[in-house]
Formats: sequence, C-alpha cells, structure tokens
Amino acid sequence: MRVFVSLFAIILIATGIVGLNLIEDQQMSENRLMQWLRDFVALTSEEIPPFATRGGYAIQHKGRLFHVGEPITTIQLRQELRRKGVKPGDPTEIRVMADICSNPNLAYKVAIARTESQFALPGQPGMPEGSWTGLPIGEKSWATASKASEPGPGLGSSVLVVWDNQLVAKLVIQYQPIDPKGRTALFPPAADEDLESGELAARLILARASLVLLGWHELPKLQLVVNGSSLEARKHQRDFLIPVATVFERLGGKVERRSGILVCSWRVKRVTLPIGSRVALVGRWRVEETSKNSGVKRLVAAEGKVPLSHPVLFDGKEFWVDGEGIAKALGLRVQRKGTTVILVP
Repeated sequence: MRVFVSLFAIILIATGIVGLNLIEDQQMSENRLMQWLRDFVALTSEEIPPFATRGGYAIQHKGRLFHVGEPITTIQLRQELRRKGVKPGDPTEIRVMADICSNPNLAYKVAIARTESQFALPGQPGMPEGSWTGLPIGEKSWATASKASEPGPGLGSSVLVVWDNQLVAKLVIQYQPIDPKGRTALFPPAADEDLESGELAARLILARASLVLLGWHELPKLQLVVNGSSLEARKHQRDFLIPVATVFERLGGKVERRSGILVCSWRVKRVTLPIGSRVALVGRWRVEETSKNSGVKRLVAAEGKVPLSHPVLFDGKEFWVDGEGIAKALGLRVQRKGTTVILVP
C-alpha cells in the first residue's frame, strides 16, 4: 500500500475541486484533478495480486451519450493491469475506466451508458444489477461474467460497472483465446479469483475517490470515546465517520479482513462491511447468482441491513464508516457533547 502521507499531499492539491463543475474557467482545477487521479486513485501492482499495473493516465473526456441531449465532459482515469508470471502471448488484463462527473444525475446517466448493450433499450441498463461476489458496491452496480464450466466462444470478457454519487467506474477483465490461431476463438470461463481481484480494484477506486471528494483532511476532527478510550473521528456536515476496526477492538470485539471486506464481531453481533458499500450487513447473509451460470451474484438475504450515509472508506490503513450507522447496527447509544462523541454500550 502506498504511504498515507501521499494521500494528505494529494488532497491538499485537490482542495477546491470538491463539488467539481467542469467549465472552461476551471482548467487549473481540472489539471489538479487529473494529477490526483494519476497519483492517488490509480492502482499499484502490490494492491491487486497477482496483477501488475501498466501505469495510469487521466484525461478530460468529452463525448455524447445518445440518451442525453447535450455533450458531456468528465475527468477520466484509464489504467491497465496485467497478470504477473504469464507468457506475453497469453495475458489476462483488467482494464479500468473511472469517470468523475459534475453531479450525481450526470454520473448516473454515464453509468447507464456504460452498461448498455444491444439487448437494452436506449437509456436502460443492459447488464443485470449485482456484483461478482454479490456484496454491494456504491449506490448501484451492474455486472456480467464469462462464467461457464468449459471453454467456449464469446467468453472473453467480464464487466463490472459501479456508480456512486459523482463517480462511475467500469472494469473489464479480458482473457485471450486459448488458441489464437484456431478457426473459432475459444475463451476460458472466468476464474473466481480474477473476479475477486477485479472487484477489489473497483472498491479501492471508489473508496479513494470518495475520500478526496469529501476533502478528507479538511474535515473537522472530533474526539471519539469508546469504552473509556479516546480516538479520533471526522465530521462531515451532520455525520461523523469512525475508524471502525479500532472501535470494535476497544469494545473487546474481533476484526477480520478478507480482501475487500471487513468482518467485525462483538458479543452476539456480527457486522460485514464491504469497502465502498453504503450498507452494513448485520448477522449472516446469503448471495445467489442472478441466473444460471451468469457469474453475477446479488445479496438476497441478511439478518439486517443498515444504510450508511457514506460508502465504507479505506485510507490504506483504516476502514472509516458512518458512526450513526454502526451504532444502530450494534445497538449502541450516541451521545454528543460539543466536539466529543461517546458511543455507549
């Protein structure tokens, strides 16, 4: 993971671009945002094993969506990750395309455009809602996956599109044909480990984008008191964000990280927090495929789902979560006294 000091530097560079308006007299802000995308949001090789990056670049992307009446402009990050240790003629790649839009309405339209296919009406999603693990990401996610039991034609790529607030992220896992010289191109089915790696990439991008769009290091700090211990929290408007793993440890609970999710246990409570999710999953949960052999899953059952005011954030060290949401999930009381917040069992 890259050093967290770099996040502080990049966010200072990005100061003033929160609530970005993409207009001509803000060219300097656009340049700074592109620098932020390259230097902070772009993934590094050690973060998504076993894939190595090929670097990332950011551009001002101008285009026209056929179901939107006017041209659109976004700031876009593009990046490629290639599997390590595979001969050059047979690579597996993860291609990343992330857009920062001027407002949530435009971002949602861009997200729908990214999901469109020949089977969808204009302006409608062409992929099923869900993710490759079934766990939620952002406000909405759509996916396809080349899941099958045997190699076959037309199975070369799996796609994941995530939308949250001003961010749209599209990831494509691209396989090469088994026999490039064959009369019919046959592709291997999608491997679960590749889908999990691609989904982790989407979650990290969403979390980083959200941190900077919040102006993370400009947020007021609060004193958080948990079981007699004093911690640091952050305030955003009427919400407060807490370092959730540390909070569970101070309560005497257990914390386990599994790739892109954090599983926390305290007394008889169990809470699952996927990076980038706007919901905390309380107790046991279950997912199922959206259709037979689709490779796309969705959450179908949970003992409790508590909405969160922000996505689950990850700064490279800590998971930061909406404090009111976690209090509700655990049955804690929240007491506020000026700049001090107390979580009471």
